[in-house]
Amino acid sequence: MTGANDGKGADSEVAVGLIDGSQPATTRRFRVVLSDDAVVQLDDLLACRQQLPDGRDVWHYGIVVEGRGEIEGAEMASDTHRITAAGTMPGITSRQVEVQVLRTVPELWLPPEPGAATLRAKGEHRDSALFLDQMEEGKRLPAGVDQSGEPVFVDFTFVNGEKGGHVSISGVSGVATKTSYALFLLYLLFETDPGRSMLGAHAPNTRALVFNVKGEDLLHLDRSNNRFAAREDAAGQWERLGVPAPGAFQNVSLFAPKIPGPHGNVVTSVVSRATEEVTAFGWPPADFIREGLLRFCFAEDEDQRTQVPFIEQRVRVQLARWAYPLEHEPGAVVLCEPPAGTSFVFDRIIREKRQPKRAGDGVPIRTFDDLIDFLSQVASPDDTQADPDWTANTAAGTRSAFLRRLFAQGPRLGHLMSVGLSPVRLEKSVSVVDIHSLHDSAQRFVVGALLSRVFEEKQGSGREPLRFIVLDELNKYAPRTGSSPIKDVLVDIAARGRSLGVILIGAQQSAGDVDGNVIRNASVKVVGRLDAGEADEYRFLSPEVRERASRFLPGTMVIDQPLIPAPLPVRFPFPAFATCVAESQPPPRTDDEEKAMFEALR
Repeated sequence: MTGANDGKGADSEVAVGLIDGSQPATTRRFRVVLSDDAVVQLDDLLACRQQLPDGRDVWHYGIVVEGRGEIEGAEMASDTHRITAAGTMPGITSRQVEVQVLRTVPELWLPPEPGAATLRAKGEHRDSALFLDQMEEGKRLPAGVDQSGEPVFVDFTFVNGEKGGHVSISGVSGVATKTSYALFLLYLLFETDPGRSMLGAHAPNTRALVFNVKGEDLLHLDRSNNRFAAREDAAGQWERLGVPAPGAFQNVSLFAPKIPGPHGNVVTSVVSRATEEVTAFGWPPADFIREGLLRFCFAEDEDQRTQVPFIEQRVRVQLARWAYPLEHEPGAVVLCEPPAGTSFVFDRIIREKRQPKRAGDGVPIRTFDDLIDFLSQVASPDDTQADPDWTANTAAGTRSAFLRRLFAQGPRLGHLMSVGLSPVRLEKSVSVVDIHSLHDSAQRFVVGALLSRVFEEKQGSGREPLRFIVLDELNKYAPRTGSSPIKDVLVDIAARGRSLGVILIGAQQSAGDVDGNVIRNASVKVVGRLDAGEADEYRFLSPEVRERASRFLPGTMVIDQPLIPAPLPVRFPFPAFATCVAESQPPPRTDDEEKAMFEALR
């Protein structure tokens, strides 16, 4: 093996084995016969050198995808005892690993040389195997650590929209830790110096919108994880990723819906945080009408198969034409018939500057119930003389279906539209919007309304500063089949979002349940624990990794990115920030709070 380890400072390395000459070595895979003292496991990175007739050196780099052992000479099961214990038969134990080729340097489509010595890929060899020399300096986003504990990186230019965008995370609910991984990526970007450097000059204005869909878990990101210290090697993994002192998210705003009830009651249903720490969000009638949010009240697939969207579109335009600010009541509107010549083009209408009117000038709208009462009159199926400007001459049955669906949405999402509610504003680095307690229809409404606004605000404003969107249960909002206004928004974000700086970090139990356009447009794909019956959906995984993924433990993921031709299994560290109520560590009490508690105990 003399001279086989030359180049890139590898001459001191000891070979772990030789390329098997009894099996074909191809440009995609080869086998290595291991030395007696070598220990090589799955996901280890290996390298081998080949010298061409013209004197050039070619290095092959690969990742171990399978291992096997056999006793050469044994033909029957009982021969194992005769060879190894009794010694009555000749034979020798052979251990092999199968290696998938990641890269050839220089890029020549040649198979490795049979019999060539194979080394562990370390130092510059490891960098070459993982294409680090092809990633722009300062754009290497840590994605986790490999089997040896060394960091694995993702090319950030395939996340931020420069060369590609979006991240798709799949895996079994509760085991795959999909949301935890998405937050891990956000933490690296928002809370570490290298991450802020990657975001560049626009880092202070970069924002993330996170939807909380399970319990009150994500309403505690701004608190430390009380289980972190007890997790073995968690701090060490963070340090190897360049984060010596991980902690909580530092700049977080929390939003939750108000409890359904009387007008004016703006108390949220959150019980694990103090009232003043969570903002009751919603849409005043003026915003509801100006943003055209009526369309997200009809987001069910069954609605799209009827004429209901047609009358909804006409009603949406009419509301914008008729709406004037209500004098002395911010957020409320009064619906009055507009002057002749008022445009029917929605975008033109909402750009008009309108003077406030008094309540007596028309019909005041302060709540969703007020809106339902008004529409039930102008679109009544019993009115044979209904104004075609509102009904678009639709049949009575269509108007009835429209109102029937609108009435059903009243108790589901009516409390989200009222004066006195605060719109969700992305003023802090991370904004968490809690929707877990809402009806499915209300959840779809909130997701559609917020995504639509974020996307529209980025139109014409340039790619930076970026807007990250973390959305779990993506299959609910962009299912593989059917259509809806929310799905249209998500497909549009997937297709055009990266050029506008809107980056979707979507999560789902199975990629097969999500619209193909959303999954295909994600440059970086991450897979956690998979259901054994769904593994065939992930064709970008090798057969061996697909089978292993059904046995992954929490914290293990597979990363597939455009620059590296094979998926890489990684482990990411246990979070130092709270990801559920049980992990939440309240901030230390101030002296005044301690004194008050002491006095109360007396």
